[in-house]
Amino acid sequence: MKVTVAATLLMLSLPLPVLAKDMRASQGAPPDITVLSTMVANFLGEGEWGFAALLEFEDEVMLFDTGFKADTVKRNAELMQKNLSDVETVVLSHFHSDHTGGLLSLRRAFMAQNSRSFSRVYVAEGFFRQRYREDGAAVYSLSNPGFTESFDSPEAFLEMAQSLGISFVVIDEPTEIRPGVVLTGPIPRVHDERNVSPGFFLKGSDGRLTRDTVPDSQVMGINTEQGWLLLSGCGHAGIVNAGEYLRSMIMQPVHLAVGGFHLFRASDDVVQWTGRALQRFGVEQFVGAHCTGAHATRVLANQLQLPRSAVSIGAVGTRIDRSGDILPSSIE
Repeated sequence: MKVTVAATLLMLSLPLPVLAKDMRASQGAPPDITVLSTMVANFLGEGEWGFAALLEFEDEVMLFDTGFKADTVKRNAELMQKNLSDVETVVLSHFHSDHTGGLLSLRRAFMAQNSRSFSRVYVAEGFFRQRYREDGAAVYSLSNPGFTESFDSPEAFLEMAQSLGISFVVIDEPTEIRPGVVLTGPIPRVHDERNVSPGFFLKGSDGRLTRDTVPDSQVMGINTEQGWLLLSGCGHAGIVNAGEYLRSMIMQPVHLAVGGFHLFRASDDVVQWTGRALQRFGVEQFVGAHCTGAHATRVLANQLQLPRSAVSIGAVGTRIDRSGDILPSSIE
């Protein structure tokens, strides 16, 4: 393992063959998953354009993404009587602020109760790359109407986070962060899944701007008895690319896919192509939240011939319990 330490920014690299061997030996019980941020909500929460999911393992609590507005995740957790002060590890699926917007405020809210709350954050290589608008102006946060803090550069975001005692772990290869739980890091783009909204650009070594494909987009894979549980924030790398990458580590079904998969703008042809891949993966349950889109979720459910109990348009409060049962919110 190669480890480079610079202040509180870490780089971890783990060889893939070792990862697959270790994960097969350390298959663990899945967590109870509760959606705390997405667009749809009922009387038990507030919806927003964002995503966050609470992962409650038997011995640890994590947060996958932190929502968009500064206080959405905290308020929704309080309504559901979830104690976030025990969350010490956070996974960010990518740099967009509809997935990172709550991080700083959550750290501020709970650090007095637990000095380690929201203090260790996993991100993929590329998370701290500078982004630009088409006119060349530097930008980092998504545009927002003032609901959370905005930053023009990754350095400014990093400096603020570190001043609050947050440490980042940047991974450039698949990394097991607890027994049976792997973060992919950057996902190979084998298939040209154009799951990225326009507007951001990256600057190459020649100074030319190229379309930002969000190279830091990553997913979490949980190795369960039924196969992979795939948890995604936005799926900018594509659910097919992500599923194939997990299956290259351990060849087993992707039995459950949860989160945002950025199909809300996709044509029916693209959604059906995606469905054929999910059939090959052996998907038996699907929770399409955030940017997946209600239409795409229903098309996939029909194509996969999923019973109603195995599919959900993920809403604030939607749960997947440790036995794998989907417990939808009252929207369904």
